[in-house]
Amino acid sequence: MEQPAPAAASAVMESMAPSAIAPHPLLSDSRFRDLVRKRRTFAWTLTLLMLAIYFAFILTLAFSPQLLGQPIVAGEPMTWGIPVGFGMFVVTFALVAVYVWRANSVHDGIVESIRQGAGK
Repeated sequence: MEQPAPAAASAVMESMAPSAIAPHPLLSDSRFRDLVRKRRTFAWTLTLLMLAIYFAFILTLAFSPQLLGQPIVAGEPMTWGIPVGFGMFVVTFALVAVYVWRANSVHDGIVESIRQGAGK
């Protein structure tokens, strides 16, 4: 036997109905949509760059390991694979630094101007 929901619960359920949800005013702001597009494009560009670097390294190891296995100096044990591997870490940190710099300098300024405009 089903029991009816309490009055408070039914009021909450009605307020959660899709028709009761109003669109957020920022979603219609062209500056906000432009910011989202720019951030997404920039993030995907850096992501694809990083993936290309890692896949190039892995594919080099898989199909031409002798390139990274050559000694830097003849007769010495250190090969080109070691500095290339460390270089990948440096590139990774550099890309993260570029993203953080851009987010803090460019994107945060745009966000602040959108906030100031939304408050009016």
